[in-house]
Amino acid sequence: MVRLTAMLLVLLANTCNQQKVVKQQIGSIQDKRWSLVNMNGTVQEKSPIWLEFDTATHRFSGNGGCNKVAGEYELDGNEISFGKVISTRMACIDAQANERESAFLRMLSDRTYTVKFEERQLQFRDSGRIAMLFDGFKKTAITK
Repeated sequence: MVRLTAMLLVLLANTCNQQKVVKQQIGSIQDKRWSLVNMNGTVQEKSPIWLEFDTATHRFSGNGGCNKVAGEYELDGNEISFGKVISTRMACIDAQANERESAFLRMLSDRTYTVKFEERQLQFRDSGRIAMLFDGFKKTAITK
């Protein structure tokens, strides 16, 4: 009986710990503008691409470089899934910027990534590699 009680206490403690980690991740993703700094191993210098997440509505919004983007997301533990991604349809003046934005939208559309937070960086990992890397900045410190 003592062992059973001890095992139940350990299970309960682990469950509380896991819930705390999920809450920390959710709190970490909101209230920041996440600027893209690397996509598929390519450094994005002075990238105009960014995302913001609203944990109450499970929606994200941002800029794909030339167009506004938005959609739905679900954060479950250390996985994030994107769905119903939309964007405005203005053409980019620069062909390279147009391709970068198209690649970014493809990477968000109906995809699931493993999420990793490190200090003020957000990583979306696919099969162990970093697919997208973002730097986070407090929204209050950003002038729109």
